[in-house]
Amino acid sequence: MRSSRSDISDSIPAPARRARGIDPRVARVLALLLWIASGLGFSVLAEFDSMDPLTLTMLALACFMPAVVVTLGLLVAAATWSLSSETRHLQGSIDELRQSLLQRDAGCNATQPTADPALTDLRAAKAEAETELAMFFSKRSRSETPAALPAAQPLLPDQPAMIFDGEGATPATLPPVDEVIRALNFPETEHDTAGFAALRTALADPRLAPLIRAAQDVLTRLAQEGIYMDDLRPDRARPEFWRAFAQGRRGALIAPLGGVRDRSCLAITSGRMRSDPEFRAAAHFFLREFDRVFAQIEPQADDSQITGFSDTRTARAFMLLGRVSGVFSR
Repeated sequence: MRSSRSDISDSIPAPARRARGIDPRVARVLALLLWIASGLGFSVLAEFDSMDPLTLTMLALACFMPAVVVTLGLLVAAATWSLSSETRHLQGSIDELRQSLLQRDAGCNATQPTADPALTDLRAAKAEAETELAMFFSKRSRSETPAALPAAQPLLPDQPAMIFDGEGATPATLPPVDEVIRALNFPETEHDTAGFAALRTALADPRLAPLIRAAQDVLTRLAQEGIYMDDLRPDRARPEFWRAFAQGRRGALIAPLGGVRDRSCLAITSGRMRSDPEFRAAAHFFLREFDRVFAQIEPQADDSQITGFSDTRTARAFMLLGRVSGVFSR
C-alpha cells in the first residue's frame, strides 16, 4: 500500500513555481518614490527666472521621462505577478483534485471484489430476454418506457423450443394469408393470443421465419432511434402497385409504395443507414426477405388482403426503409 501511494504522489506534477513579477503594492511604492525623486530633481535643476519655456520643457522631459518608462515597467510587472499568482493557486487546486481522484481510484481498485461470473451471466441473460421481448412490439408505450416492460414474462407463452428453430418438415403451402398478415403485424399486447399463435406458425415455417426475424431486428433498431411503426401514417397505395412490386416492377412504377412522409423519421433513418454498417446490412437483408415473401403471397391474396398486408408494422418498416434506400426511385 505504501508503494502505491508513492506511485500516486510521483504521478502528480510538482507545485507551480513562485509567482513572477513584482507585488502590486511594492510597485506602487516604487513608482511613487520615483516620481517624488523626479519632481525634486526638476525643482532643483530648473531656473524658472532665467530659462526659456523650451529649455524648461526639455528639462522636464529629461527628469520625468525615466519615471514614466519605469512606471510602465512596474505596472507590467505587477500585472504579471497577479496573473502568475492566480495561475499558481489554480494549479494547486487542480493538483489537489487530481490527487484526491487518484487516491480514490487506487482505493477502489484495491478494495473492489472480483465480479461473480454467475451474476454477470444472469444480468446478461436478463438483458437479452428484455431485448427479445421488445422485438415483438413496435408500439410506443404511452404510460411507461419500453425498458419498463415486464421482463419476467416469456417471449412466447407456452412455446416449444423446436418452433423457434424451424425444425420439422416444411409445409407444402404457406399458411393462410390472414395468418401471415397477423404474424407480420406482431402481437398487439402480451394478451394477444391470436397474434402469438400466428407468430408461432410463421416462425415454424422456414420460408417465413427469416422475414419475421429480420423484421424484429429492424423494428428494434428503429425503436432505439425513437421511430415506432404505430406512429407512422404513410399514404396508402392501391393494391395494383403492391402487385406490380411483387411481379418485379421497380422505380417510378411503384413510387406510391414509398408513402412515408414524416421528414424527421426519414432523416433519422437515413443518418443511421449511413453511419451504422450493421443497421444498413440488417435493413438490406430485411428488404430482400420482404420482397421474396411478398412475391409468394401476392398470387393467393385478394385486394382486401393486400390492403391489410400493407398496413402491418412490417410493411410500414418496408416503406420507410425502401424509401430511404431508393427502392421506389430506381
